[in-house]
Amino acid sequence: MNLKEAFQAQNKINELTAYIARYLSDSDNVMTVTEKHLRSKALAGQQDDTVDVSRKSEDGFDVGKLLTIWQDLMAERDALGLAIAKAKASMNFSLDAEVDGNKSRRAFLSTLQQLAGRKSSHELQKGEGRGYVFNNDGNQTSYCYDIDRIETIDYDRNKVRSLMKEIHKKADDVSIKIDEALLSTKVEYSPKFDLAGEDRFIIEELMENQ
Repeated sequence: MNLKEAFQAQNKINELTAYIARYLSDSDNVMTVTEKHLRSKALAGQQDDTVDVSRKSEDGFDVGKLLTIWQDLMAERDALGLAIAKAKASMNFSLDAEVDGNKSRRAFLSTLQQLAGRKSSHELQKGEGRGYVFNNDGNQTSYCYDIDRIETIDYDRNKVRSLMKEIHKKADDVSIKIDEALLSTKVEYSPKFDLAGEDRFIIEELMENQ
């Protein structure tokens, strides 16, 4: 398989182990609840009865088998992880570094987009200012005045737009490089399990093979 398929398999294994953990975390799935109706104690001649009131999932997985399947999946995940690590080490660039770098570029492009869209502005706020003076009688009086509010950008928007183009091109080039590497890099690994399909059906098939 190639590196892209290996990552997909890794994600599916993680999904399956999380599915099992959620199933086992639900007390209804791992506990049997019975109620004993002690009718004979209340009224002579009445028969006692035992009722199963469990609310188990319709899947009804065997807990012991699920624990074994989880262990098998984790062993498979570890083996796949080692194979992926070896494949990545054989590449002529650091895949993880390039992926992280592109995440930073894409995030910074949003910031630059905001900067490129900002404009200087001018607003006359009539009567918004308030001052105080002493009148001829020596009393303090207030008066109102206009405020001319001016907002000016502190950078060259043309330089920002130029930087956006540069970073966008770099991010696109790196994305192409990553995509090509994911498809061309081989991973020496043969899946032990068939990971195609919905989680529940995969678990059911693994249960049958236990």
